[in-house]
Amino acid sequence: MDLLIRNARLHEGDIVDIGIEQGIITALAPRVAGNAEREIDAQGMLTLPAFVNGQLHACKSFWRRLLHKLPPEIQALPRFQAAAHVKRLYTEDDIFERVDEVMRLAIENGTCAIRLFGDVDEDSGLHPIHALLRIRAKYAPLMTVQVVAFPQDGVLGASTLDLMRQALRAGADLVGGIPWIEPTPELQRQHTDMCFALAQEFNCDLHFVCDDVIDPLMRTLEYVAQQTIAQQWQGRVSATQCAALAAYDDEYAARVIELMRQADLTIFCNSHVALIATDFAPQQPWPRGITRVAELLAAGVPVACGQDDIDNWFYAFGRNDMLEVAQFMAHTGQFAWDGEVNRVLPMVTHAPAQVMKLTDYGLHVGAAANLVVLAAADWHAAVQMQAEKRYVVLRGRVVVETERIVKRLE
Repeated sequence: MDLLIRNARLHEGDIVDIGIEQGIITALAPRVAGNAEREIDAQGMLTLPAFVNGQLHACKSFWRRLLHKLPPEIQALPRFQAAAHVKRLYTEDDIFERVDEVMRLAIENGTCAIRLFGDVDEDSGLHPIHALLRIRAKYAPLMTVQVVAFPQDGVLGASTLDLMRQALRAGADLVGGIPWIEPTPELQRQHTDMCFALAQEFNCDLHFVCDDVIDPLMRTLEYVAQQTIAQQWQGRVSATQCAALAAYDDEYAARVIELMRQADLTIFCNSHVALIATDFAPQQPWPRGITRVAELLAAGVPVACGQDDIDNWFYAFGRNDMLEVAQFMAHTGQFAWDGEVNRVLPMVTHAPAQVMKLTDYGLHVGAAANLVVLAAADWHAAVQMQAEKRYVVLRGRVVVETERIVKRLE
């Protein structure tokens, strides 16, 4: 064996040894006989399949570094106006460097797969896509990386559709869409239809951002579900945020959720981003919230979480840590008591892994050896204490070791 992890605690509580050879888990038992080139004693710490981040708007990350290069009068603009100026500074190398840091954070925090969104529009051109394709190639030995061509400013501009085709021809893996930002329901439907047409043309999956606003009149999620069924694209479509679902009356929301179940959609609820209002009103209540996570799960609609944003004009924070994201979901989704926090674990592991079609994912014999050993006895403690990632194993190799040293002064 190449690697043997002894005394690892599974999520269910069992203590096992995990044998790894050529990047695959080949043994899992209370005691695995034999030796390995390297042996680790997990000392009863929680050992999980490595995390999966199914959504990150990567090219926007660390935007302040570019913003600070602009004249003071541009820096003083409202951030969504300043963003266009920032995007005009994009170069392929600059994006690559910023996203390379994002990827290092992902690895340090125990992530084995990530879906990166690259903006495709007149301001960005194809610089984000080309940079993300380079990132995908660099990290292919360690991680699964998927690149999404994302029309952040809408697909109805003069050149965006052509740029989307160029991005897909260059090697982007998925078609992205954001129909809710179009100004009318008819244009929102056109946006959605164009995305499905591209997906069929290139035979790829889709990832939409839908209804990122608490507005009961916003209905792009329903149309995406309808088109998924009509185009027979079940199991190949994800939708993110879907906050308007929480504003619908219960009867209508139930009908939309059933339609989502029939369409085999996976919903990404990036709840930490939803806590930061897009534009703060001068008085409360601030109109932000998350989708109906518990009701979706009860109906059999998978829910996943993504980091979504890292220091950009939508969200000011983020460190590409899915354990931190899980803690936000535990709070905002009310998964706290009576073991409910365990319902969050699949949202950062198996649910996004299924979306990304990681067929060898998990912690069982025959699975790819992508693991994270957390300095905690169970998942509740890991979320509560934001446990350090003592070991990160990717493709059978220990790539990160962390040990916290605390000196208490008497």
